[in-house]
Amino acid sequence: MTDIHVKTVNIADMMDMGLVALIIYALLVWFKKTKTAFVVMGLMVLIGVYVLAQMTGMYMTIWLFQGFFAIFIIAVVVIFQEELRSIFERIAVWSIGRGQRQQPSPQEADMLVRALSDLARDKVGALIVMRGRDPLDRHLEGGWDLQGELSEALIESIFDSHSLGHDGAMIIEGGRITRFGVHLPLSKEFGKITHMGLRHTAALGLSERTDALALVVSEERGVISVARRGDLIQISNLSDLHHILENFLRAIAPHTTQQTFINILRRNTREKALAIVISVLLWWFFIGIRLGGRAEPLGPRPADSEAADLQP
Repeated sequence: MTDIHVKTVNIADMMDMGLVALIIYALLVWFKKTKTAFVVMGLMVLIGVYVLAQMTGMYMTIWLFQGFFAIFIIAVVVIFQEELRSIFERIAVWSIGRGQRQQPSPQEADMLVRALSDLARDKVGALIVMRGRDPLDRHLEGGWDLQGELSEALIESIFDSHSLGHDGAMIIEGGRITRFGVHLPLSKEFGKITHMGLRHTAALGLSERTDALALVVSEERGVISVARRGDLIQISNLSDLHHILENFLRAIAPHTTQQTFINILRRNTREKALAIVISVLLWWFFIGIRLGGRAEPLGPRPADSEAADLQP
């Protein structure tokens, strides 16, 4: 019989499991937000079959997986190309953009509520985008650069029907209007956009791709709507709108290291636990029971090894 030995866990192994758990956690949270749960479940089933094949010595199944590994990687990149691009953008923003974001002004929410209220009362169509932490440039087309100080008068003048850019979107970043008259990507969630106009479809489309907050005023009904994280809700009163804006500005404001650490601990507890369990199991199956005490691989031994054992 083959003795199974478990490798002693050292500091390097703990760091190895911690790093893998962090990567798995990031992927779990990201796929959860991007609504690709069914695709991820399919990938997990395939990974489970491969792990089972490794444990039980099903060499033909292992050979099949290894033969199609390159095709599998290409398929994953094609399926998740938008998600992967956004992940790399987030990494770049986190690594080089920390500390550059300005603290939002307390008057910003009040100013936007008053301007949107006036536009809705006069039934003037408007689309305002407030940038979150994700970069927006690759999602925006056309328009004009402005870099103007945020004010009610400027907002209402941009969406005046005589303005060249009144049909496009206005971009607010760091308390300033950076661009106006830009075009946004349209949503492909046809079940949600059946009875929506172009502004609402564009607001929902950008919110599906980034963490931006999009504010829409309907030209026909004079109703204010808010799009965030792929959801579009209609605002019933201005106090709700003010509360949404304050929460958004608070969420994107620069945080201290202590605040960031506390926020990380509070969020996605289930995904954290699952990532740790998966990381430990991966270490156990692929590292621990293979290297411990120089144990032999699990499964039948090759024929030449058996013949060598019979020689004197």
